Amino acid sequence: MATDRTDLAALWRSQVGRNGPRPFLTYHDFGTGERVELSFATMDNWTSKTANLIQDELLADPGSRFLLAAPPHWMTAVWAIAPLLCSAVVSPWGDAARARYAVAGPETDQLEYARACRGERYALSLLPLGRPFAEVPEGFADYVAEVRMHGDRFAAFDPPNADAPALTTSSGEALTHREVLDEAAGRAKDGARLLVPVERTSADAEGLIDWLYAPLAAGGSVVLARGGTEAELARLAEVEKARLAS
Repeated sequence: MATDRTDLAALWRSQVGRNGPRPFLTYHDFGTGERVELSFATMDNWTSKTANLIQDELLADPGSRFLLAAPPHWMTAVWAIAPLLCSAVVSPWGDAARARYAVAGPETDQLEYARACRGERYALSLLPLGRPFAEVPEGFADYVAEVRMHGDRFAAFDPPNADAPALTTSSGEALTHREVLDEAAGRAKDGARLLVPVERTSADAEGLIDWLYAPLAAGGSVVLARGGTEAELARLAEVEKARLAS
């Protein structure tokens, strides 16, 4: 496996350095026709801006939990990486009341789930081309609007290490960076491009390991596809030169 077995932040930096212009995450929506392709370098710009927001604006301490209540999407992937660069913890669909900060998708159930968090809350528009909300949900800041003012280079005040907590599971257990990489090991082939239908996965801890952290650790790339018939997915896999996930 093409991974530096240290922590996810070091792994991310290493993969960006090796693969900068190569595609990392492509999002395809059959319903809207949207296609967004993020190279490792472009994804790094988004994660760096977001990590600067976390570190400089939120002043998040190491170990701070970020609730993530959103569907599989490229913006969700940004928030599954950026807190880890700051030694914070990603808590996908975790206990909102225990989270210090919350990030939610635009749907009513996602926003309501996040409202139990008493800290700062951000909403993801998930609109094509990364557009901000026309009307920001009450009690939330618009992530897209807020993140743009932050720099696209990031240096952590407190970089994580392999034994720092990284990701909470459905039981509330916090997996370390090392344990997440151990879970990811072998789930993706080195350098492979994987097509993942959104409807067949999730953005809970298990789903994120499958469609995000495992391909990252293997130096591969991901196509997230929303909607589409079996025939359309097969054609997309051929066009994207990807293997359709079972």
